Amino acid sequence: MSWMNQLFKTYENNIGKEQTEIRLTPVAHMNFNAQIEITLNQAGEFQGAVAIEKTDAATLIPVTEASAGRSSGIAPHTLCDTLSYLAGDFSSYCETDKEQKTSEKKFQSYMDSLQKWMESPWSHPRIEAIHRYLSKKTTIADLKQSQLIELTETGSFSSNKISGQPYEKALVRFRVLGPDPEDRTWMDRTLIQAYTQYYLATQQGRTDICYFTGMEQTVSENHPKGIVAANYGAKLVSANDAQGYTYRGRFQNAEQSYALSYEASQKIHSALTWLTKRQGETVGTQDKRTFICWSPEGKKTPSLLDGFGLPEEEDAPTTDVSYRRQLRKTLMGYQDQFDETDTVVIMGMDAATTGRLSVTYYHELLASDFLERVRYWGETCRWNYVKFTSKKQPYYAVETPIFRRIAECAFGRERSNYIEADDKVLKEQTQRLVKCMLEKQPIPFDFVRALTIRASTPMAYSRGNRERVLSTACAVISKYYFEKNSQQKGASDDMKLDLNNHDRSYLFGRLLAVCEKVERSTYQQGENREPNAIRLQSAYVNHPLQTWKTLEGLLNPYFQKLYPGSREYYRQLISEIIVSLQDSDQNMLNQGLKETYLLGYYLQRDALNKKKEAQEEEK
Repeated sequence: MSWMNQLFKTYENNIGKEQTEIRLTPVAHMNFNAQIEITLNQAGEFQGAVAIEKTDAATLIPVTEASAGRSSGIAPHTLCDTLSYLAGDFSSYCETDKEQKTSEKKFQSYMDSLQKWMESPWSHPRIEAIHRYLSKKTTIADLKQSQLIELTETGSFSSNKISGQPYEKALVRFRVLGPDPEDRTWMDRTLIQAYTQYYLATQQGRTDICYFTGMEQTVSENHPKGIVAANYGAKLVSANDAQGYTYRGRFQNAEQSYALSYEASQKIHSALTWLTKRQGETVGTQDKRTFICWSPEGKKTPSLLDGFGLPEEEDAPTTDVSYRRQLRKTLMGYQDQFDETDTVVIMGMDAATTGRLSVTYYHELLASDFLERVRYWGETCRWNYVKFTSKKQPYYAVETPIFRRIAECAFGRERSNYIEADDKVLKEQTQRLVKCMLEKQPIPFDFVRALTIRASTPMAYSRGNRERVLSTACAVISKYYFEKNSQQKGASDDMKLDLNNHDRSYLFGRLLAVCEKVERSTYQQGENREPNAIRLQSAYVNHPLQTWKTLEGLLNPYFQKLYPGSREYYRQLISEIIVSLQDSDQNMLNQGLKETYLLGYYLQRDALNKKKEAQEEEK
């Protein structure tokens, strides 16, 4: 139960700290969106009511174990609830007898719950004011007077909504004016603490040895839901499937399978929900998987799925050296806040069904090890990417492709100028990459192969996506072969053209780049026709020697258009590469190329472009 230990530790370390945007919910409390705010004075007299804007709707409310997970039946929240529960005159405006009787039962159940709290030693002055007001049964009449509710000609509720919710489901929160500057009940710490103490002291239910704390406590039978917003009804802990195979075959009943106390369950789920809303990162558009990276001590951690928290500098080209320096500087900023024994936890969650949430990945390691592995991944898996300035001018910047981009480029297809992959494929492949980075495992070869195939079919993509796929493929291929050859002397991951590399595939890649450059050098300004090297690249990678002979013949007209100096330079470069190829096994020259041909192609093309830019600057 290490993930439970870390979440419990997270709760104890962070509860009570100042939290501005997203609050860690105390025991027996949950966050809901409220639609109506009623203001009372200390005597319980109505002062006014307003509809709540969606931006201010988040409200912390007291709940019971039954109400926190209610889906049907009658289970009132203890203080803030929907109009059908706390409005004593709600039944007077219902159309059918069934609705009237249900509303009356809800109101009576709500008032009984509120009265028990009011009469306990843990009561609060504001609870007495709210109870006094609701006992008058004038809530709907007051809201109608405040023009929040409209009725039909027959005196029943209209079909209008309040902040997007029908009247029956509109949740109400209270302000109680008084001498204290804080009149919002959902922000009053004394009231929150009073309810927590009241509920834990008066809780009734089965007691057992809690599997987590080891103490005899009241066991929770209905654990919280709503951990992940994308799968709102999915629960992480439950054993209510008596017909399926949740526990059958191992235990006679659900009580034998596990016992988790209410207090422990509340703290664990509260911490997990808080972390998910605060720093959870999702993969997928419809069928989503959520990843959380956090420090149980409450310290800041870099983003796993979105660039490691590196600052984005617009219009700023970066070199390999400056990128490494910025990466190390950023990660050192995180490192400075951690102690030697601090840990970082990474957790992945997914919902197999609408009611079941599962932990798909879990890993914890020392913060220093975590940051070192992030740095290693960032430094070994990076490449040049084309970006655009605010004036739409292209420039190159070194960056590490995010996991989503790698998975999309490897296993996706271009649709409407975007590269997209199926959600199920995307989340599974993203998790594999996360595991590779955190556990410092070699990148799977199927990624390398899939990216090579995609990058070798450039005609299947628009020009922007083609460059994106090519750069991503080079980043992954460079990392794969650097780690594969790291034990060999002289292994390097530099993004520079290696003129001493006589690998057959690397040399053929260089030839392809020269062929493309020769043809593009003859284009007129604004000419966007694809050169022969691009159109024949998919054939070239499978039969390089045969396709090269075709390309070589097609080059002659373009050589004639070049200046004599350029023509001689390109012919000399081609000759040097061919001489190096002649040292290879002649029987292998026409066999399919390895992935490294893309590195030779990209780096040779980059070197030729830089040479042209340098010549233009010199002129």
